Amino acid sequence: MLQHGEERGLSFFYKRFFSALLKRTTNSLPDKCAAESIVQEAFLRLWIFRQKIAHADDILPFLQAQVSAAIKSFYCITQNRFHRSLLRLDDSGHYKELLQCYDLEEDNVTNIEYSEQLAKQNMEKVMALLPHLPKEQQLIIGFCLKYSFNYERIAYYLGGISDYEVCLKIEKTIELLKTILNNDSKIATVNKMQHIATQGLFDETQAEIFRMRYELQLSFEEISIALKMNAAVVKKLFVNAHAQIKKSKQTA
Repeated sequence: MLQHGEERGLSFFYKRFFSALLKRTTNSLPDKCAAESIVQEAFLRLWIFRQKIAHADDILPFLQAQVSAAIKSFYCITQNRFHRSLLRLDDSGHYKELLQCYDLEEDNVTNIEYSEQLAKQNMEKVMALLPHLPKEQQLIIGFCLKYSFNYERIAYYLGGISDYEVCLKIEKTIELLKTILNNDSKIATVNKMQHIATQGLFDETQAEIFRMRYELQLSFEEISIALKMNAAVVKKLFVNAHAQIKKSKQTA
């Protein structure tokens, strides 16, 4: 189930392994919040790389490898650096590296500083993009930064949902950010939609429909579900908005 993207699969392994992994991590670290963040991120990485894990027997070793690497990382770098290193936007595509412990000896200080510089640049891009994202993504990113990826606290502030639901929401948010940040034209599109909305050509609903259609490549049916609107109404608003843009170009 997990490999095919079914949430029940993640829930099954979460319930089976989370407590034991958290106990082990808590015994190894003085910081309970960091311990919880480590285990939560391990499950998030499991979900992200689910298709690369061939057998169920490989799941626990994968989780243990993530936890072990993060514990070692915690003791080798400052806590602030540690929290900033969680889920860097530029590292979640390297599956093989995630199966290995981090090498953080003194001769790697330069590499650490370079990685931190990249992380800082990514964070600046994220913060610039944040006001243009959907409200839910804004909340999720804000909570992740505020509570250091502590899923339990994030779940509480998102209305008491489960930890693994938080995991799924964060994974989707990260994928959205990576898609936009890796494509300058999409950043320009997001900013353009915001500019058009502030000029008064669109109302807030039309701007959101346009954004979801072009930026997220969603169908009208998917947009209608997300916005809880009739699909025919969504399509009509989109057509009207498109006509407004065309008219504004002709009169410009």
